[in-house]
Amino acid sequence: MANDTQRLFVGHMGCYAAMPTIGAASDFVIARGRPALILCNELTSLHLQPASARVDTQQIVAHALFSDAAAAAVLVPGDTTGGYAVREVASVTDTSAVDHMTWDVTDMGFRMGLSPRVPQVLSLHVRRFVDGMLSRHGLTLSDVDGWAVHPGGPRILNVVERELALPPDALADSRATLSAYGNCSSPTVLLILETMRQRPDPPRWVVTLAFGPGLTLYAALLQHT
Repeated sequence: MANDTQRLFVGHMGCYAAMPTIGAASDFVIARGRPALILCNELTSLHLQPASARVDTQQIVAHALFSDAAAAAVLVPGDTTGGYAVREVASVTDTSAVDHMTWDVTDMGFRMGLSPRVPQVLSLHVRRFVDGMLSRHGLTLSDVDGWAVHPGGPRILNVVERELALPPDALADSRATLSAYGNCSSPTVLLILETMRQRPDPPRWVVTLAFGPGLTLYAALLQHT
């Protein structure tokens, strides 16, 4: 990359980090009229900790779900054929569940805390959150034909599917990505979007959803151009 490239590092945001990064990059593109590159790089293998005498179920689950990955996307000014336009990036945070997802830096590397109550918290917010974002653009759930939902785990996908009353195959790409690659943290949504983009008939309206520390729900509304 050129030595005069402007760089912005966004760190320690977890699985939803791609969405605020897309938001920051799209703001730059609109304000400057120049292209931007986003790169999501996650080394979740750094969460591996030395064995201890106490069985930590949360750590076992985290290691079974997470994997390393990197994904990139280019944002350019104006609509271009074959890509997706960013129409909105939104978020909501439930601070009462701040301890449900944690990320601590220890002398032995990163340590992930993942509560089994996360799906329950998501069920309280996801429908109103998504309905609100869509309504600001004159859309409803039935207008969305593409769902790129971060597969934090099978239970999370089940909760989103139930609360949004989605068809059985609506989250097929999310489930396939989880099966093939695991939970790759922030790059995962971009991997799902790439699968959608390569279809012969890509979905016109896509909602991306991801969840992380806070407990925070992040979403982006994308329109195929």
